[in-house]
Amino acid sequence: MIAYAGATWDFHRLHYDPEYARAQGLAGPIADGQMIGALLAKMLVDWAGPDAFLKKLSYRLRSMVLPGDRLMFRGVVTETKLEEGRTLVFCELDVSKQDVPAIVASGSAVVELPSRRIAP
Repeated sequence: MIAYAGATWDFHRLHYDPEYARAQGLAGPIADGQMIGALLAKMLVDWAGPDAFLKKLSYRLRSMVLPGDRLMFRGVVTETKLEEGRTLVFCELDVSKQDVPAIVASGSAVVELPSRRIAP
């Protein structure tokens, strides 16, 4: 979590200082919410391939993530559409904790897949 804080310049003590986090009423440091978004984006790009383009990603955080929490990322294709010669894939997303029935985040995304050109 410290490395992610360094990459995003978010050095809030809630993300690395156990004593400070406990003084704020938390069980310990919490993961930066931006990190969940970055992992969702990585999941989508890994799935769609290097030539795909993540056009839109939105998500809402619903619970905190503590060090040691095991997360499961899931996406479901809800629609595909051909728009101006581009293939758009619409997805619903969620992140849940594996050991506890808790939704960490839910959201949606639009991914543009590369078009296949058919030679004449």
